[in-house]
Amino acid sequence: MNTENIRKAVEESAKIWGAEGYEIDIDSSVSAGAEALKDEISAVSYSRTDSMTVRCVKNGKSGYASSELVTPEAAAELVRRACENALVVDDEDEVPLFPGSEKYEEVKEPDIELPSAEEMKAHTLELQRKAYAASDKVVDGTQSFTSCGSSESAFMNSAGLNLTYKSSMVYHGVAAAVKDGDEAEENYEVAFVNEESIDETVNKAVSVALSKLGGEPVESGKYNVILDSNTVRSVLATFSGVFSARSAFLKTTLLAGKEGEKIASDILTISDDPFHPKKYQKCPFDAEGVAVYKKNVIENGVLKTLLYNRMYAKKFGKETTGNASGAKTIAPRGLYVEAGDLTKDELLAKLGNGLYITELKGLHAGANTQSGDFSLEAEGFLVVDGKKTRPVKNITVADNFYEILKKVTALSNEVSFGTGSKFGAPDVMFSDISVSGK
Repeated sequence: MNTENIRKAVEESAKIWGAEGYEIDIDSSVSAGAEALKDEISAVSYSRTDSMTVRCVKNGKSGYASSELVTPEAAAELVRRACENALVVDDEDEVPLFPGSEKYEEVKEPDIELPSAEEMKAHTLELQRKAYAASDKVVDGTQSFTSCGSSESAFMNSAGLNLTYKSSMVYHGVAAAVKDGDEAEENYEVAFVNEESIDETVNKAVSVALSKLGGEPVESGKYNVILDSNTVRSVLATFSGVFSARSAFLKTTLLAGKEGEKIASDILTISDDPFHPKKYQKCPFDAEGVAVYKKNVIENGVLKTLLYNRMYAKKFGKETTGNASGAKTIAPRGLYVEAGDLTKDELLAKLGNGLYITELKGLHAGANTQSGDFSLEAEGFLVVDGKKTRPVKNITVADNFYEILKKVTALSNEVSFGTGSKFGAPDVMFSDISVSGK
C-alpha cells in the first residue's frame, strides 16, 4: 500500500476543492485458501478487499465519502464528494481533526509467513485424510480448509498524523460429519496453524461430533446452565452494540444513562482490551487515529463506561475511549468477559445438576438487540452431579441479555477468543434460565 501517493493526491485535491483539512482512513486485506471435500481439493480462492474513507472539512463542517478503490485517483475523487457532502450537513457536534495521542502502544505481532497455494492444498488434504481416519463413523460431507490472510490499516490527516499497522494469520478448520445408523451429527472446529496441530483440530472436530449422537430434549423448566466460551462469545458479539454511546444517543440500548450504576452480577467484569494476548490484530489506533487502550466496560457488576468515539464523547461530555470504527460509528476493539478462578471441571462441579450449552443457533434472527430478548434453539449436555452425561438437543433457551448479566454465578479461569475474532470469554454459569424441551 503506497499511502504517501494517496496522501499527496488528497492534499492536492483538497486545495482544488477548498477543503480546510482532511483525514484518510484505509483498510486493505488479502486472503487465500483451499478447501477439500471427500478426498480432493474442491476449491481454491483468492480475494482482496479494500476500503478508503476520506473526511474533508469545508466551511467548518465535515463531509465523508468512501470507496472500495484505494488509489490516488479514487482518493482525489473522494475529496470532491466529501467537500460536496460537507456543504449539506448540519452537524452541531463537529470535532476538529485529531493531532494525535501522546503515546501509541508498540505492537509486536508474530512474523507469520503466508503459505503458497500448493502448501495450503497439501495441508488441507492432510486434514481431510486424518478426519476420515479418526472414526469409521465419519462420512462424506466432511470438509476441511486452510486459509491465510494479511491486513493493513492506515490513518493520515492534515494535522500531521501518519499511522500504519500490519498483521497476518494462517488458520485451518474441519467440519466433521458423522453418522450412526439413521442419526447424523456434525461439528466445526477452526484454529490458528501456529497454535494447534492438524491432529489436535481433527480430534476436536470428530470427537465433539461423535459426542452429539443420541441427543434428546430435556423437560421444560428453569435450569442453571453453563454456556461454553464459544457460546458466550457469540452472545457477546450479538449484543455488543448495547455498549455503544451511539446506541445510547439513539435510545436503542437500555444502558443509556446508566454509567456508574449496578447492572450485573458482582463477579462479572467485561473489558475491552485491544492488546489481549489471545486476540488477533492488535491495531494500536482507531478509525480516528486515537490511541486505543484497555478499559473495563462493566467492573464487578457496575457499568463503568460505554464505548465512545470523539463525536459521541463530545455529545455526552466524555472523553473518547478509542472505539471509532469508520465514519461516525463505534465498535469494540477486544471485548471479553474476564476470567474467574475455577477450572472447567470445578465449574461443572459447582453447577451440580443443570445444562452445559455448547451452541445457540440463529442468534441474529432470534435475538432482539434493542430489548435484549432472545429465544434460540440450543444443544449441549445434561450435567448430573457435576459431570457431563448424555447429549441434549431440540431445546429452546429463552431469556434477556440485560437480565442474564445479573444471573452470572461463576466463571472458568481461562479466556479464549474466536479465531480472528475481537470477542472473548471463559465458560460462564448462569442461574434460572428458561428452557423449553419435552
